[in-house]
Amino acid sequence: MKTKTIKSFVQLHRVIESYSASTVIYRGVKDLAYDLTPKIGRYRKFQRAGDTLKEEKYMLRLFKDQAIRFLLYRPDNEWDWLAAAQHHGLPTRLLDWTRNPLVAAYFAVREEHDGDSAVYAFKSNSYVRTENYPDPFRRDKIGKFIPRHVSPRITAQAGLFTIHPDPLRPLSSKSVDTLIIHSGFRRALKRILYRYGIHEATMFPDLDGVCRHIEYLRTDKY
Repeated sequence: MKTKTIKSFVQLHRVIESYSASTVIYRGVKDLAYDLTPKIGRYRKFQRAGDTLKEEKYMLRLFKDQAIRFLLYRPDNEWDWLAAAQHHGLPTRLLDWTRNPLVAAYFAVREEHDGDSAVYAFKSNSYVRTENYPDPFRRDKIGKFIPRHVSPRITAQAGLFTIHPDPLRPLSSKSVDTLIIHSGFRRALKRILYRYGIHEATMFPDLDGVCRHIEYLRTDKY
């Protein structure tokens, strides 16, 4: 894992230019201390893999029972159900990524924070062929996959996922670089991204996103 500190947009641009656009995906986090652990693996309640798997499957079943009346489409396989649950905030073994490095940078600096942030760059040229793995819980390797049913938010954010067979273990690999967004550059980077059209209203194409963007423009909110 390589680490690079970013203190200017020129530096960020040069690093991004060094990657292949077709094989690298990105994830932005507010705090440099946040590693690449899926949400289901962050709970102290689940200290063993068996406990995590059992609880994850149970929560997914509850989601299936209650979500169908709210969804605009009916997922027709376990991958789609898992992606829908992850998209709406349920703890799963999935991690959200984006193909767009500016989107990842936005999520790194979106919220106020006194310390450094990070953008992770994951270099991988393969995708999970979900038709070969009907049960995502039997997948035994970390892999990228694109959900078949996309929401306007996923489209706006150029979103996709990675699946993690052991969600208790953070992804740490030579294939992952850490771009440290220096704390002194966070606010300036958020303003620069706004000029490039990356802000709440474009990342969240709904009325909530529009209102948060207006608040950012017209008040002293970070």
